[in-house]
Amino acid sequence: MVILSISISATAITSYKIVKGLLLDSLKEQALLKTHQGQNDIDNWLAIRKTEIKTLANSPVVRSLDWSVMEPYLQSEVKRLQTFLLMALIAPDGALINTQGGRPNVKDREFFQRSMAGETVAADPIIGRTSNQLQVQISSPIPAKTGTKAAGVLMGGIEINRVVEVIGDLHQGKGSYAFALNSQGVPIAHPNIELIGTPEKAAQSFLNSPNPKLVEITQQMVAKRTNIKLTQLDGKWSYVAYTPLREANWSVALIVPQKNIESPLQALNLLATVLGGLLVVGLIGAWRQLYEQIRDRALVSSQQAQQLSKTLKELQNTQSQLIQTEKMSSLGQLVAGVAHEINNPANFIHANLNHASVYSQGILDLLKLYEQTYPNPTPEIRDRSQDLDIEFLAEDLPKLMASMQVGTKRIREIVLSLRNFSRLDEADMKFVDIHEGLDNTLMILNRRLTATPNLPEIQIVKKYGNLPLVECYAGSLNQVFMNVLVNAIDALEEASQKRSIEELKTNPNQIKIQTQIDKSSNYAMVQIYDNGIGMCEDVKHRVFDHMFTTKPVGKGIGLGMAIAYQIIVDKHTGTIEVDSTPGYGTEFTIRIHLTRKN
Repeated sequence: MVILSISISATAITSYKIVKGLLLDSLKEQALLKTHQGQNDIDNWLAIRKTEIKTLANSPVVRSLDWSVMEPYLQSEVKRLQTFLLMALIAPDGALINTQGGRPNVKDREFFQRSMAGETVAADPIIGRTSNQLQVQISSPIPAKTGTKAAGVLMGGIEINRVVEVIGDLHQGKGSYAFALNSQGVPIAHPNIELIGTPEKAAQSFLNSPNPKLVEITQQMVAKRTNIKLTQLDGKWSYVAYTPLREANWSVALIVPQKNIESPLQALNLLATVLGGLLVVGLIGAWRQLYEQIRDRALVSSQQAQQLSKTLKELQNTQSQLIQTEKMSSLGQLVAGVAHEINNPANFIHANLNHASVYSQGILDLLKLYEQTYPNPTPEIRDRSQDLDIEFLAEDLPKLMASMQVGTKRIREIVLSLRNFSRLDEADMKFVDIHEGLDNTLMILNRRLTATPNLPEIQIVKKYGNLPLVECYAGSLNQVFMNVLVNAIDALEEASQKRSIEELKTNPNQIKIQTQIDKSSNYAMVQIYDNGIGMCEDVKHRVFDHMFTTKPVGKGIGLGMAIAYQIIVDKHTGTIEVDSTPGYGTEFTIRIHLTRKN
């Protein structure tokens, strides 16, 4: 009995530690998931604001850099969006002018320096020099008309109220609270408002706190770590869960009293005490049954935590796709609007050029008739004729009118391509010509296909098959073609920097587009091939993953190919595949049904 009692006690203690560890890990994971929820709310809010500023920075009005035109436009956007306190244009030398009339110089601001380098930034909250309010400054580079260097920066200031609201709602039980720190460890949202800076008194970083435990946690948050640990703060033991943001160099922390986390373990402690004191053989079966129940509950709790984590990740992916879809919708509306506005004056000019050509030819014929009828003009007419060089004008004027007609015809072709590409009136499935969509996309990308002083020409080789009209979402399919072709152009531009002039002459940059009917499966098949840098196996397997990109910051966010996959596979029940060899090029194969599948 003594040996049996010792064995039961040892088993009970070991089992108790295992079960307690499982339960505690599950409870800690729930607190960390709470923190992730707050982080996701703030990240999604910042991502939308960044998209709004970046869209405005790429608009024709802002790119004009004419403040007299920009100011009423930005004032209207401030009223429409209802989230920005002000908007401002910043010149490359740091000179700022905003919609509230402020004109400070922000050359020393971090957000300005990062945006001039090509990045869309959500900077650390600061006291605005014009508004004297704590605000987050969202900035994005304004693309120059030529070259790659930014022509300036568009900045929007937003109140930090949303961050304060999320932090205020983040808690887990009585006595818990949350706070957020910027990249320097300075609190930007905290229940104790005395720790937040004011125009008269700057906030102090937690890195300088007299509490070494708080300093240690702050160092981890500044280093963008994710963790939950038990530590002593303000004389009380608490669990601290912290995680960094994706859209800004900030971190969110949740402080939960130890008893809030470990109180569900009290029943387990009581049970362990009872079982440890009872060494009766008849209770062994009951103890085992109870142990099984606790273990199953711990396993269920752990599975629920994992499922919640998976659900949060799916929501995050869906949110990013919604942001990108809204962005493309806004861009399509902008393109269609610009095309409509250009179309009317272009048609007016083109139509009147025909009449102008006839009128000018009639005047020239009349002038020749005058010369034949009156071969001896007066000295004044002869001098004026020599000054104007009438013979040259008579020869060059028809050529000039013909050149202008060619130019207006080109404008009309570009406008038609923009309208066909946006296809705002084709939200439902329709029978369309895929070749027309490909040609319109190539027309829009023509600027990137022509040679420049720094990059050679990209040749387009078309091998269009005999395709019938295909039933599809035309606008969405055009977006897929745009994303794939832009990736091909980027790969060729990168390859051009690594190839010599001789290599480019023998193997010029090419994009081949081939279409045909896959008779075995009744699919329309589009193959787009480039002889660029190619992909390694790891990149090829992840090319359609959400938020995966190999491009530098500011050039890609990893949504283009993921959205292309979603449009082809989910929306059209088709397939999109990639085949690539490093150094030799990449080929995308797109297959969609010729007609709608029920």
